[in-house]
Amino acid sequence: MQGVLAHAAHLTHAHVSITIAAGYLDEPPALPGLAHLLEHVLTTAPLTTSYNTSLLTWFAQHQGRLNAHTDDYVTDVHFSIPADSLETAALTVASQLATPTISSPTIRTEVAAIDAEWQARQHSSAMQRLSAIATLSDPQHIGAGCRHGNAQTLGHNTGLLYEALTTFHRDHYHGGRISIAIISPRAAEAMTRLIQRMATLFNSLPSNAPALAMTPRWGDLPRAKMVGTANAVELLWPLPTSISRHQFSALSDVADSLNQGYLVDQLADSIIDYHATAAPTGATDAFSLTLTGTAAQERLEVLADSLSERLAALLATAPIDHRPVWQPPAGTVQLVSAWFVYARQQALARRLAAHTATQQDFPNRARRQAPHWLVYSAPTTLTHAGDAAQLAATPKVQRWCGQYGVSDDFASLADTTWAACFIPNAMFLPAPLAAKRCARRGVICQHMQLAQGSWVITVGEGAAVAMQTLLKEANVNTAIAPQGLLAQRLLQRLTQLPATPAVWVSHATDADAVCHALADLASRIATRSVQTPSINESASTAIMRTLSLPGTPTQRWLLALVEQHHSAAFFQQARYDHHLGYVAAVRRGDGTPCSLGYVVQTSEDAEPVGEKLLSITDALWQTADDALQTPNSLELSLTPPETPLAALIIQWQSLLSGTDQPLHRLGQQSIDSQTLTDLLTQINTHGHWQTHWLDSAGHYLVND
Repeated sequence: MQGVLAHAAHLTHAHVSITIAAGYLDEPPALPGLAHLLEHVLTTAPLTTSYNTSLLTWFAQHQGRLNAHTDDYVTDVHFSIPADSLETAALTVASQLATPTISSPTIRTEVAAIDAEWQARQHSSAMQRLSAIATLSDPQHIGAGCRHGNAQTLGHNTGLLYEALTTFHRDHYHGGRISIAIISPRAAEAMTRLIQRMATLFNSLPSNAPALAMTPRWGDLPRAKMVGTANAVELLWPLPTSISRHQFSALSDVADSLNQGYLVDQLADSIIDYHATAAPTGATDAFSLTLTGTAAQERLEVLADSLSERLAALLATAPIDHRPVWQPPAGTVQLVSAWFVYARQQALARRLAAHTATQQDFPNRARRQAPHWLVYSAPTTLTHAGDAAQLAATPKVQRWCGQYGVSDDFASLADTTWAACFIPNAMFLPAPLAAKRCARRGVICQHMQLAQGSWVITVGEGAAVAMQTLLKEANVNTAIAPQGLLAQRLLQRLTQLPATPAVWVSHATDADAVCHALADLASRIATRSVQTPSINESASTAIMRTLSLPGTPTQRWLLALVEQHHSAAFFQQARYDHHLGYVAAVRRGDGTPCSLGYVVQTSEDAEPVGEKLLSITDALWQTADDALQTPNSLELSLTPPETPLAALIIQWQSLLSGTDQPLHRLGQQSIDSQTLTDLLTQINTHGHWQTHWLDSAGHYLVND
């Protein structure tokens, strides 16, 4: 069994990934989606110690979060938990993965859940990309079909699925395929002992277990064309079936260096952006370069030839022992997500390296290879040269200057320069390769598109100058392209944002110049809508019930407590008891005002689903008094930002939402039982309940 450790003294939560070297391409050919189904069953089946508690509900009850992911060759279950609860949580998850309770009711429920997920995502660009990658596989290979799974592919024979799941678990969920990765504030010795205890819960390698070897799947097709206007191309270089850990680490380093802007001078201005990835999702046995935009075939072929030479030279090096020291990639916002990606990569590296030692002729096999071309429609919108602009009156710009306490989160921010800009009710359209050009100058650039507008932030020496350049070269458009699931788009509306442009800079000397550049951009609204790919989204509706309060510190703390205590119960009732759809979540919008949202997404008749949603939330609030006053219920575990960039973004979002202090910096609020009772009573007078509706046609409605 493989263990990976990292120590980060500033963390309050531990982040753990248990990765199994088994995925879509290891399942029986006749049961597409079986690996995905097992992942679902493991996280939702009752624990052996509690017949009505799953891993998902256990973590919601213990102030943590758990999720899982199935890919080509690896499956991982990953979670975050307050550091004090690390040992109990880790052993609980390991025990469930090693010896799960697989029952027919759980199987039937999760087949329905996977089918609902399939219906919600089947027309998304990510699923279309997976289908297109499948067409590049050898027709005889299991990868020649998209293996997400749905009700049709998994069938309705629960007995057959039970036998298949049991066999797949026995053959793959054992010590020979398990990798455990932990990052926490605890000492390395303590984490090592914990991994060893987790390892003892898994069976040893069965004598007749399938080998780790991966069968080459790439066919000879030069490209796959997806429906729609192609505005992206992905170049995929197949990797050898065996490469060393050193070589895989070097591939990751190549991807990181390319993403820091080193291809900018080789690309035409019609390329808007690019991203390099070692082992991308859906094609983990390949190196990927995705280019968004359009370019001449000849120019792309020159670029492909250059990268082919570089990769061939890297893969021709002799395998050597290499123990990498992890550093999050530049521009990492969430340390937790970067760690989980790294854990999957380490598990995949282990699998790729499984037979390297037997490959005596390895350098000779790493010959120069032309990439496969995948042409498809990307979700990123395109700018249009020559769009007419409507010159509006110069808008007033709201501004903030200074630290606002971010150096309390990370002392390094005391000497850092940044600039942030927000444009309401419009889409920010950066110039081609703008973020990569910033990266070449050592400036991190982050851009976020929301339902209510766009924001962009630059961080690093020269951030204000970089921001002025970004704003001067960019455009804005009042047509906001929808992205993500309907429920995700609806949740974005939880936070109130300004109705006027806004700026936050670290140094007051930069404020006037950045404000002027933002005002100039906001006055140039393109009149022609941005052309976006046509996506035939499945007919569905997202419904969210929200509670809004004025946003005093105590009220903000109360909603954070309620989110924590309602998450498990709401998920259980909406997803399993009432079958309201694939999505069921409780989320919070922090600020002044503050809000709490209960959201579901369904493809069924929306009106009865909305009625059930109201009845569930009403029932939760009728029992809120008792539930929140149980022992230890007034303890709230918040995760502070884990990177300097995250601290800046959280503070920026707080300023935009009307408050100077993010919740994690308010300190523990004094909420005794009487104060809590008074607050819950005041909900009836100060609280404002609404129901929001958003359907796949884009119709949005709010009911009081």
